[in-house]
Amino acid sequence: MGRNKRWGLGIVFLLTWLALAWTPARAQDANGLTSPRAGASLSGVVTVRGIADHPTFRKWQVDLVLGGEGGHATFLAMGEEPVLASAPLFDWDTTRYPNGHHLLRLRVVRDRLDYDEYFTPIILNNSGAPVYQPPPTPEPETAFGEKDGPRFSRGADGERWIEVDISKQRLTAWEGDNPVFQVVVSTGKPGYRTLPGTFSVYRKYEQTRMRGADYDTPDVPWTMYYSGGFAIHGAYWHNNFGTPVSHGCVNLPVPQSKQIFQWADVGTKVVVHE
Repeated sequence: MGRNKRWGLGIVFLLTWLALAWTPARAQDANGLTSPRAGASLSGVVTVRGIADHPTFRKWQVDLVLGGEGGHATFLAMGEEPVLASAPLFDWDTTRYPNGHHLLRLRVVRDRLDYDEYFTPIILNNSGAPVYQPPPTPEPETAFGEKDGPRFSRGADGERWIEVDISKQRLTAWEGDNPVFQVVVSTGKPGYRTLPGTFSVYRKYEQTRMRGADYDTPDVPWTMYYSGGFAIHGAYWHNNFGTPVSHGCVNLPVPQSKQIFQWADVGTKVVVHE
């Protein structure tokens, strides 16, 4: 076989290998909402479009952050398929929300429940709708461990138990009378009350799916059910800890939810009070 022919075959094999091995790069750097545009004034029903992709994609979720950065986040929509190019994500009825300057937040959740966030400032301007008023700043809270702490029966000496203080948005892990762990949480928002009472953890999941009338959330981490559908679990979809925003469960930041999950056993007492 001549040298030129061997060179030709080699080039053909190389090009074939490159064609098989090459796959288009995912455009996660292009992620974000493409419509509405930043600063848009919206009313009525609006189609929200965007791009949501990652090599280890798990889901996308869009929330409305009322009042802008640091405000209360309200779930709008989610999807479990990547969106590789600008496409409709959902139709949004803006009349259900108060007028004002807000943020649309797209979260692209990837492996290990990490996520990237993309924000689009918008203005809601529906005729006759109320104007958003931020909630009042909470009063200073009692320092951890002070004498005027919770008034109820505590566990036996050394018994592990969990206290959820709804009024202070705090979860405390106790061993008898000794607090060993405390974290700011989010309990049920208006209309979705977190039920007070004394319960026990009856089931634990490292990850589970939660569904309701207006949400469908996969991979909810470090979940401990303690009464029917009420659970203590991690929340990767918001950062509004200290504000009641849940559908009745007790939301924790993911790292702290893992800590309490590993600390508590099935049967651990849970005391929830106002």
